[in-house]
Amino acid sequence: MFALVDCNNFYASCERVFRPDLEGEPIVVLSNNDGCVIARSNEVKALGVPMGAPYFKVRDVLETSGVKIFSSNYALYGDMSGRVMNIIFSFSPEVEIYSIDEAFIDLSGFSPDLIISQMNTLRANIKKWTSIPVSIGIGPTKTLAKIAAERAKKDLSLVGVCMLDEASKINSALSLTPVGDVWGIGRAWNKRLNANGISTALDFANQRTELVRKKMGVTGARTWLELNGTKAYGVETQPDIRKSCVSSRSFSKTVSSIDELKEAIATFAARASERLRAEKMVAGTVTVFLLANRFDENAIAQNSSATIALDSPSANTAEVTKCALAALTRAYKKGVAYKKAGVSLFDLSSMGSLQPNLFSISPDRENRAHNLQIAIDKINSSPRAVRDMVHVGARRQKSNWHMRQDMRSPRYTTSWRELACVT
Repeated sequence: MFALVDCNNFYASCERVFRPDLEGEPIVVLSNNDGCVIARSNEVKALGVPMGAPYFKVRDVLETSGVKIFSSNYALYGDMSGRVMNIIFSFSPEVEIYSIDEAFIDLSGFSPDLIISQMNTLRANIKKWTSIPVSIGIGPTKTLAKIAAERAKKDLSLVGVCMLDEASKINSALSLTPVGDVWGIGRAWNKRLNANGISTALDFANQRTELVRKKMGVTGARTWLELNGTKAYGVETQPDIRKSCVSSRSFSKTVSSIDELKEAIATFAARASERLRAEKMVAGTVTVFLLANRFDENAIAQNSSATIALDSPSANTAEVTKCALAALTRAYKKGVAYKKAGVSLFDLSSMGSLQPNLFSISPDRENRAHNLQIAIDKINSSPRAVRDMVHVGARRQKSNWHMRQDMRSPRYTTSWRELACVT
């Protein structure tokens, strides 16, 4: 059996953790630059506000209905996710973190008679220790566990935990699940299946396997197997080695100045380098991309990018930033109003697998640069430090490219200056 632990309305729930006065209040969270609705509490779903709706289109409805509106607070959400995942790992080491608010558990080592009570305990502990409500779905495959988790959310009589361990329960859940909501069936296949009279997951599961494989290939056949109780996917406890690392952002307003773009690109290069160092990896090439406003009819022609190879693979902020700024100079087009920019690091490899380069910098200089970077990381990660207290000079300017977050809540768990005060 597999379990899927799914945090309920995760971003909205995070906003309530340090604001108990918001319990039961309608909440929405907006995307970068306060553009679209990316999270809704149940109260807002009941108002009919769709996911992904542009904020300017639903603002009047939200304000009239007294909805509490928040800018995205990814520092808070990421930290709360880590706390939830740590509790899940305390129950079992066989865990796959599927997304920021979902994790699969392999229950093969659990006693079948105790699974429900143990998952209820896990759910209660997560709520008690983090204040995040979760739903848990249990099934003989990962796909059925996801369907069970949805049933646990929607059927209040299940009290947050649903186990599909009998054919009658599985068929009932599949009959209530639109085929488009099945894990692995995308929007295009949903339309095709609906056109052929297949509207529910049960309809799909009742199709002949030969027909499914012929029409939908291996992926569709695996989904069919999973819905019929045959495991096609296991819990991936070791995440795949990433092939790239991207740091990017949409600007609060268009940017044409290369000086402002230099600061943004230097910031993105630093963020990407930090992630690589945390994973003990290095990059071989650096790509900078610049995107014009997508609503501009000439946007595609104005978009540009440039790639430069590092002298030797590195995750050193100074080296990566140097290459990124050189790539920016190549990609930049004077007079174009850019709405988004980013840095992508490619040709990633483990720090321990580096092949010495005959033409690379001397080992002594490389060691000094490495030690300097470690010292900077320690300073910046100090509890008393302001974020990025020590940084490369290209980031010294005060620019207007930063993301708009007019309604962001405090970063309660990651910033000493934004700790909640109790009086």
